[in-house]
Amino acid sequence: MRCFVNGDEVELEDIAIPISHLADRLIVHTASGAFSAAAIRQGDSILVSFKGRQYQIDGRDPKVRVGVPIGSGEIRAPMPGLIVDIRHADGDSVQKGDTIIVLEAMKTQQPFTSPFAGTVRKIHVKKGDQVMDGSLLAVVEPDGSQIE
Repeated sequence: MRCFVNGDEVELEDIAIPISHLADRLIVHTASGAFSAAAIRQGDSILVSFKGRQYQIDGRDPKVRVGVPIGSGEIRAPMPGLIVDIRHADGDSVQKGDTIIVLEAMKTQQPFTSPFAGTVRKIHVKKGDQVMDGSLLAVVEPDGSQIE
């Protein structure tokens, strides 16, 4: 099956992965152990939180969405949740992959990281805030090196 995961086109193989269903999450059984996952449908997309990472799975190319330009540095909430930690402040220098904000949704903590090396331009939330799907959490400005 061909789909888009976080904007990149991928081919998903038809392989069986044992999954247990609990009331509020999934347990994915792999060769390296069992891991908790959360998945919700949002319009034409499925949002998945698995092993500390977030994925958006679309059947069509999500790059044609209106809204956030690719490489904009905007960090938005993929689902409603509670801000449980803010690790950087306005003006802080960050490296690609540095955790900026942690959102708790569906009993899972989701770290949101800098998409590239740069400066935190603005944190738009504070610890304890409830945010809605699509809420702007922070903006990171690139430092001038190539955005990956």
